[in-house]
Amino acid sequence: MKNFFKFIDKKILFNLLTKLYQIFYRNFYKKNHFLLKINENNNCRNIYYFNNLKNDLSMLCEKHGSDKGYINFEKDTPYGWKAHTYTNVYYNLFNHCKNEIKLIFECGIGTNNPNINSNMTSRGKPGASLRVWRDYFTNSLIYGADIDKNILFEEERIKTFYVDQLNEFSIKEMWSNINKSNFDIILYDGLHTFEAGITLFLNSFDKLRKNGIYIIEDVDFMYIKKLADTLSKYNPEIIILNDNNTKHLNNNLILIRKY
Repeated sequence: MKNFFKFIDKKILFNLLTKLYQIFYRNFYKKNHFLLKINENNNCRNIYYFNNLKNDLSMLCEKHGSDKGYINFEKDTPYGWKAHTYTNVYYNLFNHCKNEIKLIFECGIGTNNPNINSNMTSRGKPGASLRVWRDYFTNSLIYGADIDKNILFEEERIKTFYVDQLNEFSIKEMWSNINKSNFDIILYDGLHTFEAGITLFLNSFDKLRKNGIYIIEDVDFMYIKKLADTLSKYNPEIIILNDNNTKHLNNNLILIRKY
């Protein structure tokens, strides 16, 4: 009987039942199960941000086409979906010290190749968030990396490099080519899987300066607890962003401070 329903779903309903199940499982069961567990017993901080705030970072995201924040929720986006609300967190974290921040690295430039996983669709603007950081952190150098060699670029205060975030050797080679350390901020917005997130972190955390901040974006409830537990010795903070507009299932961050 189970195989019969799978056949009907695949051949007639074009996997509609599977998609509905996955949405229900991720959005209701996994999310609620995770929140229950973390409230019962977990060493991670659990932070909630409500409502989108109008700030300079959100404005720059709309200007450059980054999905990290928004001002006008109804405005069309180049990537086709509604933006996340990460700029609420970033503004609170960095606005008071933005002039002191010198080095920023982000993995995931935003490929517009639809054949590459975690792409920004064919209308996406590669390098959008790197330009946001450059305009906001006016005294900083910005470094980025991506698996799509076709979107690598260099412009004022921005340099980009190739990396396969699932390959330890490739990550080490990237850092050798960058030839910089003591980064104030390292962000991961590449392939959104547990394996990619953990591999990049374990081979990059040493490039962060003391009191620097490492951020993993778009962490789905399907693996957020596994990732936080794996990184438990680094005292990760789990940030769940609830927004009345945005309904993303992965509007979550894991933030790690280097002490």
